[in-house]
Amino acid sequence: MAQQSKANIQGKKRHNVCSAKPKSAQQKARQQRNSAKQAKASAARKCIDQGSNLHVAARNAYEGKVIAESMQRAGKNPQLKGVIHEVLIKDKINSNPANIVKGVKASLTKNPNAKTVDIVVKQGNKVVSRIQAKDTANSISKTVKQISNGQYRSAKLYGTKETVAKLNPKLAKNGLSKTAESSGISSETTKAIATKAGVSGTTGLSKACMTAAKSSAISGGLVSGGFAIIKGVIDISSDEKDLGEVLLDVGKETAGGALAAAGAGAASTACGAVVATGLAAMGATGAGVAAATVGLPIVAAAGVGILIKSLWDCIWD
Repeated sequence: MAQQSKANIQGKKRHNVCSAKPKSAQQKARQQRNSAKQAKASAARKCIDQGSNLHVAARNAYEGKVIAESMQRAGKNPQLKGVIHEVLIKDKINSNPANIVKGVKASLTKNPNAKTVDIVVKQGNKVVSRIQAKDTANSISKTVKQISNGQYRSAKLYGTKETVAKLNPKLAKNGLSKTAESSGISSETTKAIATKAGVSGTTGLSKACMTAAKSSAISGGLVSGGFAIIKGVIDISSDEKDLGEVLLDVGKETAGGALAAAGAGAASTACGAVVATGLAAMGATGAGVAAATVGLPIVAAAGVGILIKSLWDCIWD
């Protein structure tokens, strides 16, 4: 009886060993598939992160270019936001694909103190438009008086969102037929970039950082979410993920990109204002100052953006 029990135990062991072999192979195959899936997901996330980082760098590099061009035109002017508005309008016209195809190009007038026209738009050698840029939401009465005196008779008026909202009703109330078109740019944006340039020291810095964070978050979320959607479409078409998983990924990447861009925007604005104010206090001047004012905020933005996105990814890993 004991021998029979022993034989049964040995038989069960052999049976377990035999049955374990296929299971081990299946587990190994499953592990390989999971490893490959994780590697693919990691590579896709790196791609999305790179897109987000490039957006942060490009956005802040562009703002640096706007600051440099504006200060070259008007110096460290307390009203630099008005010149920034001019540069933003000019760049917006020149980056419009339709205008590029037609050969339409905008340029700032040579005289930064021109009283009638700030921007001249040409198609070839022909002038097709003259523009006066207005960022005067806090001095509407003065603008209305200038218009009533015929100062901008030959120019189109392009105002910031806030300026147009206040100016056009005032013009109508005063019986003036001329109206202003919205440039699509907010006075909060022009003021935030001017603060970043250090024209007002650190006054209004917290508000400028909030404005930069808000606008950066919107564009950063759109960029990261866009990359995630493209990846999601590929994953669904190859049966890697279902719709629910893709929607979760898109939500995570959109939120992560928005947070990273918001932090980067705020850090860049704060860095620019502090660096510019500090250098001015030391009496520093020259090309090195301009390079530091433009370059250091980009470095700060990139560093903060990468750190926030890395921490966000760690939460979901």
